[in-house]
Amino acid sequence: MQRRQHPRVRLRLPARLRWSAPLGQRTEQCESVNASRGGLLVASKEAHGAGFPLWVTFPFDPAASGLQPEVPARVVRSAEKCGEKGARRWAVALQFERAAEPSHSGNGKRGVREQRNGLGRSIALPIRVRPRHVPWHEEAMTLQISPEELQFLTHREYTFGERLLVAFVSPGDAPWSGHAEWDAVVTGIQTEAGSDSVKVTVSKKLS
Repeated sequence: MQRRQHPRVRLRLPARLRWSAPLGQRTEQCESVNASRGGLLVASKEAHGAGFPLWVTFPFDPAASGLQPEVPARVVRSAEKCGEKGARRWAVALQFERAAEPSHSGNGKRGVREQRNGLGRSIALPIRVRPRHVPWHEEAMTLQISPEELQFLTHREYTFGERLLVAFVSPGDAPWSGHAEWDAVVTGIQTEAGSDSVKVTVSKKLS
């Protein structure tokens, strides 16, 4: 008999899923079926394939005005189930990334975990990114942030040395402060195995 690493508890609470799509970010408010320290089972209107990356806010308060913690996760499995009045629903099992142990800052606004190697802290925050002289921005999510660099997940193609403008959706909760948009340069590009998404690292362009 297979034993789970973390015991699950039946728990019905609101949850919000966020994921990157080719035409921008998408979100869905759904409800949990059960939860553990390492993952979550939700009833969703969307079917996601195994290994699909997304961000989870759990529990989610739709009435809250401030930023709520978002934890990176991956889909373990997705099975169709019959919903109310014949509506199509999927039971989506999620596994939190980094062993599902995000810590929280003292104000409880975002999940943070220190990294000994790499950019710095693993922080999931929504950002807006656009090339210079292009008025339309892309919505993305950060993966790691340091005082001088950040890494984000995208479906767009960028090139080494390309100049970008980066802005945090909630400036009051941003680790970088003092500017509406930061001038940055692409210093790293890493493809995701089995995915069309790309990890892009940018560094602040100091004037």
